[in-house]
Amino acid sequence: MRQIGDGIWVHEDSMKMLGTKLGLRMTVIRLSDGRLWVHSPTAISPALKQQIDELGSVCFLVAANNHHSKWLQDWIEAYPDAEVYVSAGIPRKVPLSNYHILQRGMENVWQDDLEWQTMPSVPLFNETVFFHHRSKSLIVTDLVQNYPENTTHNGLAGAMTKYVFEPIGFKGRCVAPPLKMGFTIKDKPAFYRFIQSVQEWDFDKIIVTHGDIIEDDAQTVFANLSSRFAS
Repeated sequence: MRQIGDGIWVHEDSMKMLGTKLGLRMTVIRLSDGRLWVHSPTAISPALKQQIDELGSVCFLVAANNHHSKWLQDWIEAYPDAEVYVSAGIPRKVPLSNYHILQRGMENVWQDDLEWQTMPSVPLFNETVFFHHRSKSLIVTDLVQNYPENTTHNGLAGAMTKYVFEPIGFKGRCVAPPLKMGFTIKDKPAFYRFIQSVQEWDFDKIIVTHGDIIEDDAQTVFANLSSRFAS
């Protein structure tokens, strides 16, 4: 666990996808009332659980993108009293019993600490993004990604990166490559309004789930990446 701001920590991990290692990041926020909010849970271990428990009591587990639920059930078993908030597609994949679906118009139970917006008209992801006031952090899952430019392409994983992932858009600072395909966005004006709302937040860093945290001129980076959605 690494603290990156006032009341916010990250845990770095990875997973394999099509034979290559993909970096993952979990974000933990200590809310103003002392409770913990866990975003995009990674693989849990006794050592990680101990570090988490030293920070406070886990009360919220947040899986805010349809493709990020692999370890959610493990965390629910470790923290059975935590409230679970998920994207719309996750209940079809994980046998949840008590949960809330993140969706536009629902009450913001974290309003003292977080603002959030749910991505409209993209059923592939159904992603919700968050703004943490105290640390001025934009927290995303797949919407924005940031892969190192100086990757060494060794072995099978390197070949997959060079010849499969990079050509389809998983390279450098990028939006999720499927969003570049027009058919994934069912209502482009609504999606652009979502992007505009996110741009209005006063963030100075973007905590991505894949790749390096974006800390230099984050507002401009986001504006440049999302400008393609204006048309």
